[in-house]
Parts: sequence; C-alpha cells; structure tokens
Amino acid sequence: MKKNEFKDRLFEILNETDELPIQDLDFDDKNNTVNVYLTDGTRFSVHIKNSGHWFLYHV
Repeated sequence: MKKNEFKDRLFEILNETDELPIQDLDFDDKNNTVNVYLTDGTRFSVHIKNSGHWFLYHV
C-alpha cells in the first residue's frame, strides 16, 4: 500500500467514527504527520512512514 493511500484511508476512518470525540484532524503532508485534536484539549500525533517495521511511542 502506498503512503498516500494509507493517509486517505486513515482520514476516512477517523472522520467517520462516532467513538472518539474528535474536534479536528490536521494532516501535515510535508512531515507525514496526522494530528488528532480531541474535544477535551488533548492531541495525538501519528507519524506515517512506510518502512516495513512498526513501533508504538508514548509521548
């Protein structure tokens, strides 16, 4: 799967969910980052990299 296709699918999933109180989605294509802002003021950042390995980071 190509990186842009993955970002498009991620947007669709996040945009259609009613399970998370999402206030805003910010896709930074230059840095391959998705910032998810929730209504309680928290922000989660997802860095998208096509490398064949995956890691979870707690920031």
